Amino acid sequence: MVLQGAEADRCSVRVSPLAELCACLHAFNAPNHHPDSRAWAGAVRAEITPTLLAECRAWAPLWGSRRAQFMFPSDASGECGLDEEMSAIERLPAGEFVAMAALPIVDSDWSIDFDRLLTDRTARRTFTEHARRLSPERLQLAELLLGDPAEFHRQLLTFLRRFCGRVFEPEWHRVLPMLCEEADRRRRELRRDGLAGIARVTSTAKEEHHPHRVVFDKLYPAQARLTDAPCVLLPSAHAGPHVTIKHARGFPIAIQYAVKPTQATPFEAVDRRVRALSDPSRVRICRAILRGRHTTVDLAHYIGMTEPQVSRHLRRLREAGLVRASREGRMVFYELDAEALKRIGQDFYAALWR
Repeated sequence: MVLQGAEADRCSVRVSPLAELCACLHAFNAPNHHPDSRAWAGAVRAEITPTLLAECRAWAPLWGSRRAQFMFPSDASGECGLDEEMSAIERLPAGEFVAMAALPIVDSDWSIDFDRLLTDRTARRTFTEHARRLSPERLQLAELLLGDPAEFHRQLLTFLRRFCGRVFEPEWHRVLPMLCEEADRRRRELRRDGLAGIARVTSTAKEEHHPHRVVFDKLYPAQARLTDAPCVLLPSAHAGPHVTIKHARGFPIAIQYAVKPTQATPFEAVDRRVRALSDPSRVRICRAILRGRHTTVDLAHYIGMTEPQVSRHLRRLREAGLVRASREGRMVFYELDAEALKRIGQDFYAALWR
């Protein structure tokens, strides 16, 4: 994901109760991937009624991996209360609302013309069939959305207001001071550093020059330009470990990030490690140096390879960050970074969520 443009005045920071509601609903429905929210989600699950719990599950695709655009601010300026942000969802024209709700239901299948779902039979059929392939729950949402958009709209808003009244409002009051403090700090950083301040919202983003841009470690390729739309940063207490980026025509580029970010390994680094271990000879070298330090000569003798062959394999393992080298006099010893090896599964799992 690439954010291009160098105009610091096109970026703002906003505390959005609606975006935090979206983060809470996502974390509630996927607690295993949100360790910082797990205790809160467990307490809520134990307290709410079975009916509300069933509703949370039924609407979950709307704030799943893609998240509906209407769950984020529709403008980049000023602070709004939850009622005002909810009213913005209520005022959405039918066609615009249907397109926004349909996209996360089928997990962003761009072969569908979402803007024509109310008028084009082919688009409607493709959308429904895709939802059917995904799950019965998604198909049920898809059929209600196309069959009676106004009723879908009404039921969704009723659920959101019920969840807010029983669950979200106390949590919002708890996290609001933390979010305001972070927003003030991030505003100062943006004024001072421009795009570099955006890159610091996550350890998996980096600022690049020529052209000036911020590159986010996301598994989907996309570009957003600050010349086309302003950017709004949305600090969150429940978004981690994700950084959610939403950009759609007519809306600001919304970047929701965790107030307490976790250190994350970029996907390209995880990919290098997985590929480095795809060769059986390198796995044998790892087994040898896990048990103790070895020189290239030792490893060649132990494994039955030539020294140049061992050197090439060691270089790949070092580039992947799995092997360390230390020199003692004229001897170079190699040892395995056991912690980096043990993290591969966890890092790979986390990278796939980004």
